[in-house]
Amino acid sequence: MDTAGSILLTDQTALTGLVAVRVLPQRRWVFHALWSGKTVFAKVFLGGQAEKYASRDAQGVQWLTQAGLATPALLWRGKSADQRASVLIYAAIEPADNADVLYQSLPPAQALPLLKQLVQTLAAQHAAGLVQTDLHLKNFLVARDRVWSLDGDGIKQSTLTKRQAYRQLAELVSKIRVLDQHAWVALLLATYESARGWQAALAPATLLAWAKQMKAQEVERYVTRKIFRPCSDVTWQQTGQSAQAVSTAGGLHVTDLPALEVAMHVGKVLKPGNTCTVVLTHLQDQSVVIKRYNIKHWLHGISRSWRPSRAAASWRNAHRLQYYGMLTPQPLLMYERRYYGMRGRAYFVSAYSPWPDALTFFEQCSDQHMRQRVVEQLVTLCFQWYLLKISHGDMKATNLQVTDQGEIVVIDLDSMQQHRRTQMALHAHAKDIRRLLQNWQADTSLYNALVKSFYLIYQDHTPLKLAGISI
Repeated sequence: MDTAGSILLTDQTALTGLVAVRVLPQRRWVFHALWSGKTVFAKVFLGGQAEKYASRDAQGVQWLTQAGLATPALLWRGKSADQRASVLIYAAIEPADNADVLYQSLPPAQALPLLKQLVQTLAAQHAAGLVQTDLHLKNFLVARDRVWSLDGDGIKQSTLTKRQAYRQLAELVSKIRVLDQHAWVALLLATYESARGWQAALAPATLLAWAKQMKAQEVERYVTRKIFRPCSDVTWQQTGQSAQAVSTAGGLHVTDLPALEVAMHVGKVLKPGNTCTVVLTHLQDQSVVIKRYNIKHWLHGISRSWRPSRAAASWRNAHRLQYYGMLTPQPLLMYERRYYGMRGRAYFVSAYSPWPDALTFFEQCSDQHMRQRVVEQLVTLCFQWYLLKISHGDMKATNLQVTDQGEIVVIDLDSMQQHRRTQMALHAHAKDIRRLLQNWQADTSLYNALVKSFYLIYQDHTPLKLAGISI
């Protein structure tokens, strides 16, 4: 088996023109390929349990097909000629859009019909006694005005109770943006119940609460565990003297302390300080921003040694924002010095973001339409954080950048938290609002525009009253 060029099969046909779509090292490869003159997708299973996983995938597709649900046809099943892999070859549905990519690209008015289609497909699976155990938008294709179910391995036969079915619907709703969850949960619930022929039996608020809890747990698993160990997104290296995480998509590779210090020394200092130093520089031929968290004295060193570093907090929160679809400079690398397991000086490396901060933007921009758009974007960002129980902790205007499209890029993330307790989140959010508005207290017109936008966008004015603002 030569995954670099072709895979010869036991019937002497071959998969050629291989393009890897998904890779789980030593376990599974998914290829876009050519086979017998056809464009196909091939799943190649490796390891001691290859045949078990191939059989599960084929069985799931058979169940979907028997239920009359659209799924790519299984064209061939067997082994590679060298017997090292079990292979499934599926028809390629082209042209087609991955439901997740399509959803992210659509404006809200067009996204709702797509989500209704996905909910109807989920209802059809449940009505047929099938359950998608790995429920993600990426496991659906949209083509020829139909939704196609993918990933036969995740399909199981099960007759769900009503509560279990609603929980699955909540899991699907958890995969969409929080603003869309709040706007459409009632419609999506009604769509599901109509497809099942059910009378309304669940409050939309309950479904929404389940969806938000599921999403928060999913994000927390990702930002507290996955990105601090080797995975498809991160290269992790730990020794007696250091620990570092490197983004696999960022273009950097594992570094060392001297290289980081040289880059700090030759760069442009953006922010000097005893607690942290921020430098714009080059590392491995990339323009990056390095934020070094300093140890001021030995007592400070002792207090920091047993806690997660602030660099780790920035690394975690940058990935948190990206997971929720919010803008922040690409996190590239996190490096901690270690002394027998205790933490010392730490470094957070991110991509350079060239955009002006919000203070500079409003001082320089005279386009009233663009100014209003940025006001709305700032308040909408805050509203999303309110719904997600996220607080930034330092809402200076210099920590909010504005792109040329009027979108908000958030930096300086080491104080950010996602709270579990509603009251703690509410008070922290009110503090964020107060700090944001303080940036423009001297600009009455802009201050009033922000306050007005807060009262228009927030349906619940409790945090606004707690922040001490009124219209």
